[in-house]
Parts: sequence; C-alpha cells; structure tokens
Amino acid sequence: MSCLVYYETSGKITGFVSRSSEFLQTAADEYEGLTLLSDIHPEENHYVKDGALADRGQKPGNAYELNFDLEQWELSLEIAQTIKWVQIKQDRDAEEFGTFEWGGYAFQCDEVSQRRIQGAVQLAAIDASMSLDWTLADNSVQTFTAADYVQIGQALANHVSGCHERGRILRQQIESATTETELEAIVW
Repeated sequence: MSCLVYYETSGKITGFVSRSSEFLQTAADEYEGLTLLSDIHPEENHYVKDGALADRGQKPGNAYELNFDLEQWELSLEIAQTIKWVQIKQDRDAEEFGTFEWGGYAFQCDEVSQRRIQGAVQLAAIDASMSLDWTLADNSVQTFTAADYVQIGQALANHVSGCHERGRILRQQIESATTETELEAIVW
C-alpha cells in the first residue's frame, strides 16, 4: 500500500488516500499537487516540500499552527485565546456549580440544588412562618427559617453573579492578551 498526498502550493497537506501503488502512481502522474509516498501516512507535523514529505517536528501545543512559508510552528493567538476561554469557562462552571457559603454553612449549588434552594425561597415568600431541614454540603442537616431561606437565596444569587462577573473580567483580559505569556498568566 502507498499513500497519495493532496497538498496546496504552500506544502500544507489537505488530505491523503491509501491504495495500491499502481493506482496511486497513475493519479499522481495525471494531477499537479499530488505526491506519491510509499508506506507513509502524513501526520499533523508533516508538509510537502520539493515533492517529498517533510517533518517540522512535534507541535509545541494545541494553539500552534505550521507556518509553511517559514517552515516553523507559530502560535495562533486566536486559537490560544479560544483555548484559554474554554478553560476559564470550565473553571467558572466548576465554581458556580460547586458550593457557596452563607451563615457559616456550605451549600451545594449544582443545578438541582440551585432549583431546590429557589423552591425553598419561593415557599418562604408564601409562608413566612415555615422552617425546613436542609442537607448541607457536608451531609449534615440544619433547620432554617423562611427569613434564612430568603438570605440563602440572596447568597446563592450573589455567588452565581460573582462567578459570571469574574468570568467577564477574565474574558476581557483574554481578548486583550497579545502573547502566550500573558494568556498563561490569566487564571481563575
């Protein structure tokens, strides 16, 4: 089996096909921009130079692209910023849906817990004399009053709002970053 490589004039490989050598040699002879290689399958770090497969070494990171004119890996700031934003959103979500504190108690605030807290706050608005037992993040149980639930709901809202405010600030920093070092300095 051989490999027929499709590539642009820059040397960027756009695709390849594995077939019998005879079939591929006919295709390579008929079309410009195709190179016939024997038993080699191109990888991300390969490109075509002077009709042969060339190796640029290992890609330094996910945000790097091969500059075919300079024949070297270069940081794509746009890709690096996108990767950093995805990481920050994951960190934001982990904090938002982790726990929050009120009155010295730690509450779970995953999506289900948030809905339950909102339900308790609504019940407190209907019945100011109510009290309910609540299982906390450490699995201990505490009884809270209607007034407590209103404050717990406010604490939850402040927690979620704070997570998103911090995310917006970090997003602005990511968009303003011009180097990989600046991006690496941005942490949750």
